[in-house]
Amino acid sequence: MSNLLTGRVIYPGDPGWDAARHGFAARFDYDENAPQAVVFAQNRDDVSNAVRWARAKGVNLRARSGRHSYQAYSSLTKNGLIVDLSEMDSVSVDSHRQTAKVGAGIAMLTLSEKLSDSGFVLPMVTGPTVGLGGLVQGGGFGITSRRFGLMCDNVTNFEIVNANGDIMEANAHHNEDLFWALRGGGGGNFGIVTQFEFNVQPVTMVGIFNLNYQWSDFTDVVKKWQEWSFQSDPAVTSLLSLHVDGTVRIEGQFTPELQDLPKLGSIIAPLLEAPSPISMQALVVPALAAARMTFGVDPTAPEWAIRIHSDNQLFKSCSAVALEPIPDEGIAVMKQWLESVPPLSATPSQPSMIQLLGGGGKSHEVPVDATAVYWRNAYLVVQYDGYWTAPQDAQPTIDWVVNMRKAMLPYAHGAYVNYHDDQLGDNWLEQYYGTHVDRLRQIKKKHDPTNFFNFPQSIPPAV
Repeated sequence: MSNLLTGRVIYPGDPGWDAARHGFAARFDYDENAPQAVVFAQNRDDVSNAVRWARAKGVNLRARSGRHSYQAYSSLTKNGLIVDLSEMDSVSVDSHRQTAKVGAGIAMLTLSEKLSDSGFVLPMVTGPTVGLGGLVQGGGFGITSRRFGLMCDNVTNFEIVNANGDIMEANAHHNEDLFWALRGGGGGNFGIVTQFEFNVQPVTMVGIFNLNYQWSDFTDVVKKWQEWSFQSDPAVTSLLSLHVDGTVRIEGQFTPELQDLPKLGSIIAPLLEAPSPISMQALVVPALAAARMTFGVDPTAPEWAIRIHSDNQLFKSCSAVALEPIPDEGIAVMKQWLESVPPLSATPSQPSMIQLLGGGGKSHEVPVDATAVYWRNAYLVVQYDGYWTAPQDAQPTIDWVVNMRKAMLPYAHGAYVNYHDDQLGDNWLEQYYGTHVDRLRQIKKKHDPTNFFNFPQSIPPAV
């Protein structure tokens, strides 16, 4: 076993120490839960050395790619070791085979930029700084999931460092059980993935759209969008956002074969009928421009500047899955809760909201037991988000979000593992993984019997 940490290693007192140990979720106490060191791995050997060092020292280890863990599980490890993969961001595209090998720490916007150089895309998500590693291992519902499936459906090979520090591969022919588990079994459970190989999709131009409605049309818009989003062309993936500031917005992307792009107008035409939007935008643009716009970046400027981990990002998020349309009474519950958000002492970074992502299409064509993603047959993936700035607003907002989700349980249940939530109760494993729990625990027992890779909501080995 190695006695050395390699890579770019940051220790307490070093320049950049505070930035190195903080995660995206700013409400947690990173001082109380500070690690011994943060390893910014440059290659798979640095990851292997970190695992062996941690085993030899008896130190808890956390793997991290984009720092977007909603519960900061990837950054909170008192006296432990953080292995950060964000500097492992290489992309190698084989245009003939239409495949790409991608470092596990790359962020979504960077990945979009690099893939676009060769004319390819992946389903992605809407957050520009979300890391690839956690996203894929949780499943990866994205902006083209109805056309190309989930992110994990496009993976053909995982390179992974196991609990002994050994480098191995998991694919359809080697370590098939691990290949199944890593596609939806959540990040940080079975090892540290260092590289993915994907089948990538050739796309040049896409259609994007967004429509805004009056709050008074809330119920009719939700009803119309639910039916339209599921039954629309599989090349369309869309999102409905319902904000406490009165915003009702539908946005999405149409990713068809090039000759079908003129259909964009007729596809979104039902959304223009009563109730009519108060504003709308529909454009046909290069795929990279669409990605930049989705990520909130000026599509005409390759140079982009985003404050990656804002100190004002104080939030509580939780999730659920609807397997059928939310009925009228459920829509009324959503509206009631959004209209009863606790008063705030200061303006938050953004308005609290409910987000609904439309399911169906390619993601439903893959059998539920083909990967560890139990909720791939979602009609809707629901996310409840509460934001605040003033410390005294924290607990009322957290309670509001948690209780809103509970009020909606008759209509949307379970949880998406990429939205970690410490308020799910004792049966959180079943809520994330459904009937896949036993199989996942057996695979954990085989590949990590001592539970070396663990955090508060990690999969335990089978007894």
